[in-house]
Amino acid sequence: MVERVEVATVGAWCAISTVPVLIGGGALLSSSGAGDLIPQTGTVGQKWLLAVASASGAFAAGGWLLILMGYLVLVAFVGLYFTLREAGSIMVLAPVLGVAAGVLVQVSHLIPIGMAYELAPAFAAAPATNREVLGVVADVLAATSLVINAAGNALGWGVVVPLYAWAILNTRALPRWIGWLGLIVAILAGWLGLFAPLSSVVNSISSFGFPAFFLFLLCSGIATLRRQAAHRRHLAPEPR
Repeated sequence: MVERVEVATVGAWCAISTVPVLIGGGALLSSSGAGDLIPQTGTVGQKWLLAVASASGAFAAGGWLLILMGYLVLVAFVGLYFTLREAGSIMVLAPVLGVAAGVLVQVSHLIPIGMAYELAPAFAAAPATNREVLGVVADVLAATSLVINAAGNALGWGVVVPLYAWAILNTRALPRWIGWLGLIVAILAGWLGLFAPLSSVVNSISSFGFPAFFLFLLCSGIATLRRQAAHRRHLAPEPR
């Protein structure tokens, strides 16, 4: 007899898997010399183009790993809903808004990958007189990617994560400290992150919300699997 696989279980494993995929993608991006997947504008962005052009293979591999990570986050958001939906009907907003936020972030990550395939090699091979025009094109694409990414992160970290955190604290379906961790993510990455462009100090503080988010996913996934294992042991018939 084939065992039924629950959405919460799939979501939990996806949440756990985001961490190693993130580490692998980040390592490849660092080895490419580009550092970040999304480039900045101006001179920094032009240096990014040159770095990507010289190591397009490593950059593209790292970029696609982060795209895979984004898909895992989408499934993790949906799976977490099935664990916490007893918090009330408002929880249906969490996976809906989570998927919307994830799609925005995915688009913002796909734009730089496209730049790496076409724009970066053209910029590196172009004479100095043509680089100015290509630099303007790169700035437009980079700014578009940054804006879309900011919109997705604000929705995901500022609305979806605190909604899940509230549900954890309200239902205690998962350990309460995970709920408090989710609120830390919301405060740092979601709410404080909105003001990051205004101050380098605020930006530095809000950056701690990024690893906290993946720690939140990892702990939520592990706690969900432990909860399901305990539930199965409770339902299992006692040996005679």
